[in-house]
Amino acid sequence: MLISILIPAYARPEQLAEALASVAIQDRTLIGEIVIGDDSPREYWDRNRAAIEASGLADLIEYLPSEPSKGTYPNQWFLGERARFDHLLFLHNDDQLCPNALRLLANACASETDLRVKLWFGRNLIMNETGRVDAKRTAENDSKYGKAGPARAQPLWQWCLTESVPPNSFLITKDTYVRYMQGARDGNVGDWGLLVRLANSGAWARFLGEYVSAYRVQPGSVTTAGRGMDVHRFYELAEQLVVPVDATAQKRERFSGMATVATLRYARDGERLHAWRCFLSPNWTWRQRFSARGLATIGVLLTPRIFWAWALRFR
Repeated sequence: MLISILIPAYARPEQLAEALASVAIQDRTLIGEIVIGDDSPREYWDRNRAAIEASGLADLIEYLPSEPSKGTYPNQWFLGERARFDHLLFLHNDDQLCPNALRLLANACASETDLRVKLWFGRNLIMNETGRVDAKRTAENDSKYGKAGPARAQPLWQWCLTESVPPNSFLITKDTYVRYMQGARDGNVGDWGLLVRLANSGAWARFLGEYVSAYRVQPGSVTTAGRGMDVHRFYELAEQLVVPVDATAQKRERFSGMATVATLRYARDGERLHAWRCFLSPNWTWRQRFSARGLATIGVLLTPRIFWAWALRFR
């Protein structure tokens, strides 16, 4: 098995060097190629090239800077379509693979007997901006996101209900990724959109029960900088997630709390009809609608669009 390792990059040359160092210690017989899609401003290109030259992996790397910038998920879609091998793994330039991670994932895929399984993933360590692992937060995340238990395969809709699959460092076939990667309304939560669409296709995912990556939490990430995470798009995709009847209550408990924030985000983006639909959905209780927050939300929804022009500049 040969794997295409796809690295979407934006600025942070020092962290790209660390990500490449984590790839360099993997089983080289599994690495078919490393493709780096650099969405950074031009002033970062030379430093990113220097990190590539110093990595010891230059003979495996294709470096593709883009100008103008493609954007986070278009850059990932570009890399997915460009991959030359049947299996691919994304590694964001600020994250790292754990030792032996690629072999663990490849072995799980190669030994898979359940044809419904289309994605393989493990646990991820949580580290801060400097790369220091936070053991307490890691344990809390394992528990919160349903990854404290044993290795197992189960329908992807179940993994979606616990939001278990990380945004990168999972193994997936190229054909599967390309088929489900792109949604018209994913916003900046395209990794969630991929999982919902794949879950709705009936796919399963296998959890390895071991640490395969280290995920960096830092200011300036897609979902913490600028407009922040597109909660309304996440909520909208969650509503599209198909679950069995007996799991409907679990789905509502997991995601309905987002409705109050999603309503205002729709309004801020000028999507008044979506905002009203969200406000009138069962995910808003009557008590919430007549609370101070609910009445304030009604005020926002009744405010003429022209007064929201200041917010629409930041879409």
